[in-house]
Amino acid sequence: MDISKKKFFYRILVAAAVIISCLTFTPLVIPYGKFEPSFLSLPYTLWTGLLVSVLLVLITFLATRIHPGKEENKT
Repeated sequence: MDISKKKFFYRILVAAAVIISCLTFTPLVIPYGKFEPSFLSLPYTLWTGLLVSVLLVLITFLATRIHPGKEENKT
């Protein structure tokens, strides 16, 4: 993959991680006093928090695979 494409995709992943991190502290993920809907007997806040964590781990994994400076260190 071209280095400019890697930079572009890497920046998209960084932006997605920042947006997801900011959304984590909004009422979308942590609503006051809301326990419904529940999923697998887990309240709303818990399963959305788990979903956010999984998304951030996935974004981190992808970002390490396409990091633009990855090939520069190989000599």
